[in-house]
Amino acid sequence: MRNIESTRELLADWTKKIPESEIRRLLKNKTKYYLAGGLPGNLPTKVFPKILEELSEYYEEDEKRVINEFQYGMTAGAKGLREVLAERLHTKDKISCISGKQDWEKMLITTGSQQATYLVLDILVNPGDIVITPSPAYLGFVTAVVKIGGTVVTAPTDELGLIPEFVEDTIVKAEKELGKKVKLLYVVSDSDNPKGTTLPYERRKALYDLAEKYNIFILEDEAYKEMQFTERIPPIKSLDKDNEWVIYVSSTSKEAAPLRIGYSLLPEHLHLEAEKSKGYIDLCTPTLTQRVAEIYYAKYIDSYLPEIVQKYKTQKDVAFKALQETFPEGDYTNPTGGFFIWWQAPGEKAYSFDIGKFNQDVLLPNDVLVVPGAAFYPPVGHSYDLETRTIIPLKIIKGGMRIGFSFLKPELLDEGVRKLGELLTKHV
Repeated sequence: MRNIESTRELLADWTKKIPESEIRRLLKNKTKYYLAGGLPGNLPTKVFPKILEELSEYYEEDEKRVINEFQYGMTAGAKGLREVLAERLHTKDKISCISGKQDWEKMLITTGSQQATYLVLDILVNPGDIVITPSPAYLGFVTAVVKIGGTVVTAPTDELGLIPEFVEDTIVKAEKELGKKVKLLYVVSDSDNPKGTTLPYERRKALYDLAEKYNIFILEDEAYKEMQFTERIPPIKSLDKDNEWVIYVSSTSKEAAPLRIGYSLLPEHLHLEAEKSKGYIDLCTPTLTQRVAEIYYAKYIDSYLPEIVQKYKTQKDVAFKALQETFPEGDYTNPTGGFFIWWQAPGEKAYSFDIGKFNQDVLLPNDVLVVPGAAFYPPVGHSYDLETRTIIPLKIIKGGMRIGFSFLKPELLDEGVRKLGELLTKHV
């Protein structure tokens, strides 16, 4: 029998640098008050059987349709779905570099938006290249940067998200001090993960101007765009009239989780390379889920979304009220959409109080679970430090936490957040 240690020596180097995902690890715990993963708790469950029934009748009419459609598909995605999504981006998101369904070939379908972000890193980032992210940022992105071999530099955020003036200083000083090119700026414009912040239009415009000024691509992750409680702000991509600087990525996963489909609009030369990379990963996204998504987005989503979004708003309001009434002093966000509220201990405690240990030692025994702030940083990297205005070794907010309100029903959510607040008050 092979010795396990000798087998480990054969593994790729990245496996030794990157630990198991904190959220994946936490998902293994079953708690009454589950405030950790961003699991969709409100889905159009009745519509999917209806769509499958429609498809069944459609295929029964002509058996050749099944043979023709349930095949390997185009790597870039099925034409019908790409037409529907291209039309939505033009009409709903006000993106002018795509003129509607006739521009369907500009769309790239992936197996979840996670695959799309990985493809972007795969085609853009060489070892050592710099990728700027918010502090904190979506862990599925920052860790992927490290796996590819890039260098993450985190830029400061506030209750409105990334701060453009500090992003610019981060670009200039990171390139100077680290001796590499900044290739990419990662932005979640609407209700970002983990803080729940939404960038005002003025900041979106400022970030786009920085991309043009410094020849940097923006990866705009719009996973939560449909989950907005107020009027939506046009995405950064809407400013990219010539389709040059913004890589736009979104997903069905928040409004139609079972489908696990991502869709992207990239500058043309990047689209070709991303499609090539995707071919090596999965050949094509499953054709049946694409067909279901096509029908859902063409016929049903806009009638189901308002009720779904209202339920999430109710849950957010419940969680936020409980937080205000029970939490100790600290900094927190009040999201206008999405799935998450962010809280962190005040001042230096944001860096010294260990929510990870608190989660394990105090919350779990009390049937409560959150995601610690440290999970939203790469294993290695650098940070822009606000005090010294310099690039320093990675600075992690250990005393922060992401509170997910999307999964639990309001009554249980209220109980759970209040229990969390009481435990925090006792121990902080």
